[in-house]
Amino acid sequence: MVAPVNVRLPARVNTALDSYARRMARPKSSVISLAVDEWLRLQAHPDIRFVTPVPGVRRAALVDGPEVWSVAEAWLQYPEAQRDVKSVAQTIGLRPDQVEAALSYWADNRSEIDDLIAQIQQAQADGYAAWQRRQELDQLP
Repeated sequence: MVAPVNVRLPARVNTALDSYARRMARPKSSVISLAVDEWLRLQAHPDIRFVTPVPGVRRAALVDGPEVWSVAEAWLQYPEAQRDVKSVAQTIGLRPDQVEAALSYWADNRSEIDDLIAQIQQAQADGYAAWQRRQELDQLP
């Protein structure tokens, strides 16, 4: 559901917003919505920042570490009975507080992170399949 909101911006902010929206080829309302959404997430998770690994893509990352999905994926690699913050942190070279921050963000944004993990795992599987097809050519007589 979309709820209209009337916001009055100072002229300087409005001009900067217009310019940014044009550069990004996005409507001002979309830019404002994304900015407010990210700001709210940052308030709830101060150890998180948003990065743009490729143009047009925004992802949650630790302020002083990797993207959240990579910590979540590492967490999922552990058997449930052996999974704990200290072990995962040691394995991936992070501090326990960093792993906790990533897990906290993931807990509050499950579908975002779970969907990203699924997309990345599919891209990895596709890349591996392409590599295998190429290797088959080396076996031709």
